Amino acid sequence: MAVEPKTFLILDDEESIRQSIVAYMEDEGYVVYQAGSGEQALEIVKNNHIDEAVVDIRLPGIDGNTFMIEARKILPDIKFVVHTGSADYIPPDSVKDLGVISSKVLIKPVNDLKVLREALKEQYKDE
Repeated sequence: MAVEPKTFLILDDEESIRQSIVAYMEDEGYVVYQAGSGEQALEIVKNNHIDEAVVDIRLPGIDGNTFMIEARKILPDIKFVVHTGSADYIPPDSVKDLGVISSKVLIKPVNDLKVLREALKEQYKDE
């Protein structure tokens, strides 16, 4: 029986960052979706099963925190890692409750995408 590939969403308003993460995750065997806004990402989550998401915080429209809270209501098992340019970002309690703790917050740009991949893998150890 074949194992279904995991699905992944990158939510970032910077296309160059999305493209580099998309290429890396596709090479890792993921089915990858991408969104440039929180609203677009929520539509993807409503219409597709997403296992994991890397989320920017400062976005046009709804921010990354709001996206994660709303996405978890739709997909209770989705895992998140924050990828932000805000070096002083601290997850609010509502986001910490989703499992996004300081070790799941990466500051842009992550030069070695293996670090991002490892942060996602750590989500499963925390269950």
